[in-house]
Amino acid sequence: MNKLDRMVSAIDPAAACTEPSMSQGVHDLLAEIVATPPAPRRGRSPWRRPLLAGAAVAGLAAAALVAVPVISGSSSAAYAVTKNSDGTVQVTVKELRDPEGLEAKLRTEGITADVTYTEAGKQCARGRFVGADLAYDPPNTQNMTDQERKEFDKPDNWRSRDVAAPINQDTFVISPRFMRPEETLVLEFRPGNQPGMSWAFLPYLAKAGSPVAPCQPVNADSVEAPTGN
Repeated sequence: MNKLDRMVSAIDPAAACTEPSMSQGVHDLLAEIVATPPAPRRGRSPWRRPLLAGAAVAGLAAAALVAVPVISGSSSAAYAVTKNSDGTVQVTVKELRDPEGLEAKLRTEGITADVTYTEAGKQCARGRFVGADLAYDPPNTQNMTDQERKEFDKPDNWRSRDVAAPINQDTFVISPRFMRPEETLVLEFRPGNQPGMSWAFLPYLAKAGSPVAPCQPVNADSVEAPTGN
């Protein structure tokens, strides 16, 4: 038994049987195939494919850790809405477009909303609706008595600030527990004008039974609150 026969026998025990051995020509061809290393593909590094496969596996693993948002049709690139287990609703706004679609999606989550996107440096004129708290039309705090100031600072007078709270540059969380029956969450967005801001927004609560009129853009207030960290 020559060297090649011993190699074959090590792989397949049946090769050690007393059947007729392969012809010398077959042995020579097999020896040539075994001895010749595969030629690398033209223009590709032999390490490139394993690296891409590893990246794909890592990407799948990362995707498994991310909550899948509930999105709607062609607006998926514009916004995403996720219902959290605690009853809050997380909203990510990537593009300031399709406000009606976002309103419709929030409605399916039990939230009546009026969404407006304005140009940079603009906001909706006051008087569109009757505010449910002091956030929409706050009184002048000058010359307030201590008792008036105490009443003014009650959390219930500022529910609008709690019902929609930003958590980063393009995401905010709605807490429906701060809304009362038949109130409307009014959201006014405009492009951010500070570093790290995708947009700025003004959240308000419209009083139950108060219709929300269309937005009439005016110059924005000089002070713009950041959307998040």
